Amino acid sequence: MRTERSRGNEYCSTDDGIAGQSTGRENTPAATGRADRTAIGVDLGEHNLYTACPSPMPDWKGAYAIPGDDLCARLDALRDRVAALLAGDADRETIVAHVRHRRAALLAALDDAAREICDYASAYDHPVLVTEDSHYEPDLWAWLTDPNAHRGTAWLLPTAHLRLRAVAAEYGLEAATVPVAYSSQECHGCGTIGDRRLHQTFRCTNPDCRVDTVYADYNAAKVLAQRYYPNQRCAYRPPRSLATDERAALVAPRSDAVDR
Repeated sequence: MRTERSRGNEYCSTDDGIAGQSTGRENTPAATGRADRTAIGVDLGEHNLYTACPSPMPDWKGAYAIPGDDLCARLDALRDRVAALLAGDADRETIVAHVRHRRAALLAALDDAAREICDYASAYDHPVLVTEDSHYEPDLWAWLTDPNAHRGTAWLLPTAHLRLRAVAAEYGLEAATVPVAYSSQECHGCGTIGDRRLHQTFRCTNPDCRVDTVYADYNAAKVLAQRYYPNQRCAYRPPRSLATDERAALVAPRSDAVDR
């Protein structure tokens, strides 16, 4: 096993899919069974673009994070520049060329980050990258022109997800998705739905759990890794006031946590 480490539309095409590659649920090699693979949860976000944590890692501090602040700043700058071009007398071709050039540079940065994650995963035996089951489609033009668009869900996170799967295929790594419900609120140590009032911090509310307070992205990556295996779902029993579909998402059985 590797040594632990941590770190800290109308104007342009928005087709961020990967030509010739399926973006389906699983890309599963036939060599080993699920129980024999090392699930590596990869949480996607804006503060940390990718946060990877293997299921057997005994301590969440061994998670590996790639910051996303630079990409977010570049997307913000591109949005401001496009707004200025649209408000001025720039023609359509000028705007298209500018956006395409900047988009290509952003995709190259995403690919570099995805390769770093795949390098990290490749040091483990039979690795499988596990992400949430994302339902967002990338639409760069929406981010650039819609004042209500969210930077992450409009383009950055769905594109990061697609690029990670594409690079994983180049590496010959399996990529899988798991249900996303409550993955950012579930404690990786005991399964309790905890407190995430602060964006970057998760606090377990179970007084008997050893986890206490951790970085939210690290915790979420660990939860995603655990959900790859059967019966590794939230053990929390919610109050009756929750809707039926919410209860169903929360109370699926879960065996003892891997690192208890």
